[in-house]
Amino acid sequence: MQTSNAQGSGIKSVGSAILHVRNLNLMVSWYGDILGTPITEIESETPYYVFEMINGVNLMLDDHRFMQDQAKHPIFMLNTMDIEASYNWAKQNEITINLEIQHVHPGLSYFNISDSEGNVMMIIQSNWVNPNSQQLNELDKPIVNHINSIVVPVTDLKRATEWYAHLLGHVIKPDRQTGGPIYWFDMENGTGVLLDDNRSNGYCEKYPTFMLKGPDIEEAYRFIVSKNIKTLTEVEFDNHFFISDPEGNSIII
Repeated sequence: MQTSNAQGSGIKSVGSAILHVRNLNLMVSWYGDILGTPITEIESETPYYVFEMINGVNLMLDDHRFMQDQAKHPIFMLNTMDIEASYNWAKQNEITINLEIQHVHPGLSYFNISDSEGNVMMIIQSNWVNPNSQQLNELDKPIVNHINSIVVPVTDLKRATEWYAHLLGHVIKPDRQTGGPIYWFDMENGTGVLLDDNRSNGYCEKYPTFMLKGPDIEEAYRFIVSKNIKTLTEVEFDNHFFISDPEGNSIII
């Protein structure tokens, strides 16, 4: 990978988690239930649904009905303030570009890239504001409307860490390279990027791609059990556990 353009990629924050689903209506109902979020009408021609989150890093469920020809779909979005500059940086640094810049409408543009592990992500510039924004309370539910981290499944943790450090303009912190299965990057809007080689997650049908926040992890676990939702682990290290949604996607709470 060549290094050029001293100002970097211009990417400082996460925009959204994206979960590919088969049955949009079913999955919207399921996620709305665990998040305690009222569901608005899903228009029949719309292939996605967005759950608004507290810090602006939303959860998008997308059935990609108009993108059946794509082998892989994006698993998250990263924000940029200048789509052209970020695109040029990606090309100069020999980043794999899966989709050229799409100017959807004034104020919304994006392009897709692949990381060193083959994961696809969207780089997006958007000034869209939800006209029907809901007032969200972070602490009044067992699982709150907050994506704690994007979780990126990787094969080679060292290679992926170097790739993301370059993309995000971060210096790698040796104290986070402990020989364990993860490395993480703190981002400006409070939702981080967590790399996980999943060496201990063989029980997952599909590896997790995001982490939801539970203010009290024991209360969150009891809540999930009371909903008869499939748990993949009990509470581990007093701070997280794994569950599975109806389509087999793993989620970290």
